[in-house]
Amino acid sequence: MKRLASLVVAVILSGCGENGGDTAQNRPTDRMHHDLAKVSGELKQQPNSPLLYFEIGQIYERYGLIDSALASYDHSVLLHEAFPEAHQRRGDLHFHKQNLELSAAAYEQAARFAPNAPQVHNNLGFVYRRQNRLDEAIGAYERALALDSLMVEAINNLGQVYRESGDISSAIRSFRRAISVDADFRQAYVNLTKMLAEEGEQAQEERDLLEQMVSRFDPSREADYARSRLAELDGE
Repeated sequence: MKRLASLVVAVILSGCGENGGDTAQNRPTDRMHHDLAKVSGELKQQPNSPLLYFEIGQIYERYGLIDSALASYDHSVLLHEAFPEAHQRRGDLHFHKQNLELSAAAYEQAARFAPNAPQVHNNLGFVYRRQNRLDEAIGAYERALALDSLMVEAINNLGQVYRESGDISSAIRSFRRAISVDADFRQAYVNLTKMLAEEGEQAQEERDLLEQMVSRFDPSREADYARSRLAELDGE
């Protein structure tokens, strides 16, 4: 393992080019070299430390070297599988790279080792939804809300999955619930007003929500949308 640690330290000190070539444009900043050098000294003494590899991954991620960060997080969980934070970062970065299968697998591992972390389940639900695994997405969001009933992001996300699965009444209830939990959660207003418009029911509720959006969120895209929709309603 000492030989492996020496090789890793050498890579850290030289930096990892994401796009190939050690040009001035691709070379990591002096600050990143400084940050990595501090960790490399500790790594020589603790070559099997998953925490140090996690720290290296965070440094690379901070400077936008996503592939290098992933490699460090991968090595971290190789050394210690039950490391939910490292699995979550892997899930986030694979999602950033639009590799949904690997992202879901990483979040599943994070949920396995941190079953009481609502954000992990929320993230997993988001990836499942992108994969059109709607029943699994609903289950993930429900687990997140069982852990944190006021997690407005998960409430809103659950409503979106209900909408896509055709359960309109459950979707509307979720969006209403999201607004009741956080009156400043803009996306829930947009989702709810659009659903009410599509259903052609509760016209007064839609109008009231649109007026709230203008008064609460102006200036913003949400307020602009509300004004436009109100003009449509006034012209009908």
